Amino acid sequence: MKAVVLPLAVSSVLGFAPTPFAGLGRVAGPTTTLLNANLVKEFEVGKKKIQVYDGDYSDQVVALTVKTAKAAIEAKGSFSLAIPGGSVVKSLGGMSADSFDMSKMQVYFCNERIGANKCYTGALEAFVEKCGVPLENVHKVPEDGTPEEVAAQYEAMIRAAPSLDQSGDIPSVDLILLGTGDDGHCGSLYPGSDEIKATGQGKVVLPIDEGDKKSIAVSMDFMCAAKTALVSAAEPKRSLMVKRALTCEYEEWGCPAALVDAVNTIWFVDTDSVAEYESTVVV
Repeated sequence: MKAVVLPLAVSSVLGFAPTPFAGLGRVAGPTTTLLNANLVKEFEVGKKKIQVYDGDYSDQVVALTVKTAKAAIEAKGSFSLAIPGGSVVKSLGGMSADSFDMSKMQVYFCNERIGANKCYTGALEAFVEKCGVPLENVHKVPEDGTPEEVAAQYEAMIRAAPSLDQSGDIPSVDLILLGTGDDGHCGSLYPGSDEIKATGQGKVVLPIDEGDKKSIAVSMDFMCAAKTALVSAAEPKRSLMVKRALTCEYEEWGCPAALVDAVNTIWFVDTDSVAEYESTVVV
């Protein structure tokens, strides 16, 4: 698939002027202006927008989140955000209480182990408490019940949430942040799993029962219904996965990350994780 290189002068996605190879800057309060942002290049593969960074891009995750939040709040009075656990959410610690009106943000979870609340606790520690997000706006996954029961309850809540666009068959969140693995998994959707094979069935939240590990995960249908999806894939260990995803060289259901196809799908990668792709494709 042909890669189309975009001009580096101005980022249409993040809304700031990047300076390549300049080192990581800091977000200057609510303006989301980044100085010396380490964006190396941008290109497109099909509908996917790929942004390549020289090193850590935590500040750019914050910049995209803040920009999306401000636009959503201005347009409809609220901002809906779906998050996983891990490093992607830790990046949101770069936000401050005055980045935007935190009382207008509604937070949902892409996955959660039932009863463990790791993603919920991670969000509290990373940004919720620091930024003063009202706890009633942070929608915790139910702690009791079978995976099927919990998935049904969480799906019902999402389908009734006024902060999501409910005009389509699948509720649409303003922004979903997604981590990936070197095996191609995305969120808690793993290659060849029943959960990724449920794509296209109109489900929002899926139950996962793996014996001692009982959890829920949002579906690929929900990921693709998002207004904007950010797919994060950094470090050398993800280089082969990034190549497979961007060249479509994988077996059916073999690379869930490649299937994320939101209205606006953005991949954040670094120079290490995109190396294998760039070795075979001119960008």
